Amino acid sequence: MNIKKLGIGLAACLLFFGPGVRAWETERPCSVTFENGTLPELSEANVVIDLYRIGNTVPDPVYDTYSFEVDPAYSSLGLSDMTDLDNDKYTQAASNALNIVLEQEIEPVASVGMDESHELTNGLYLGVAHGSDLETYTKQNLMGETYTFAQSPSHEYNFSPILFSLPTKEKVDGMISSGNGSWKYDTAITLKVEELPRKGSLEIVKTLERYDDNGPATFVFSVEAYEDETMETLVYSNVESIVMTGSGQQSVVLENCIPVGSYVVVREEYSGASYEIVGSGTQTAVIRPIGDPVASVSFTNDSNNTDRHGSSVNNRYTYDERQAMNEPQQDFGGR
Repeated sequence: MNIKKLGIGLAACLLFFGPGVRAWETERPCSVTFENGTLPELSEANVVIDLYRIGNTVPDPVYDTYSFEVDPAYSSLGLSDMTDLDNDKYTQAASNALNIVLEQEIEPVASVGMDESHELTNGLYLGVAHGSDLETYTKQNLMGETYTFAQSPSHEYNFSPILFSLPTKEKVDGMISSGNGSWKYDTAITLKVEELPRKGSLEIVKTLERYDDNGPATFVFSVEAYEDETMETLVYSNVESIVMTGSGQQSVVLENCIPVGSYVVVREEYSGASYEIVGSGTQTAVIRPIGDPVASVSFTNDSNNTDRHGSSVNNRYTYDERQAMNEPQQDFGGR
């Protein structure tokens, strides 16, 4: 996370101006604001930040500094002395604190929205951003760290839990030291958010005007989805088929597998030996936001009055995230 006016590792517990000097006002109210940042659609994701009080600040009797008195529920985190917390340990401590919150079903002391200022007393806190409209809003990454998420119609936003202390000091050249000016009682935190496209669905509808009773009729379609209409960046590629045993209409749905907003080109690649396409063999669609009607393309075929017969095999390929980030996703069959 990128924390403005906060500093990195809660190193305020070592700040001092010198013996007998105390500029920190222990009873002065503090406030925190979680800022939206640069993602406009994040405002549509119903984000709320739950605040948990991890511990109290303990003023140093001599220096202008404090240490932490951690609540017993979080004693396993080892947060009373933050002097050896680098970025990795800091991130892990926040993840472990979130796990404790979830395991013990601890209630937050407050819940605030994005860009809303909330008053707090001085102390050590955990901030957990998530979608307020989601019943389940936690996942784990490959390292076993817990994170939370929110969803807009087109995107999913992933958040890491954050630890922050109040009050704090401004960083200078990336460091907090005794010469860094006065205490900051009003803190603004900009969450570092990972934005990912949500996956939508595509329906392929096949109409067969006349069936020739010459065995099952197989129709094969290539499905390629691009980031936008420029068709420069491929985001999904697959092959789908529809097998019919009579005239009429049949469809297949590629469900929740194509990025929302992507531009999809569907081509009928195989129509069997005794059928021909009526109209265009290429159709396009834009994958719609979650909650909107499913994007759909339609193809029509008719018998070509021959007695030939053919068949096809639909190969599928398994996409592994460990292969390459830019490879198109595959192995999403329809139903």
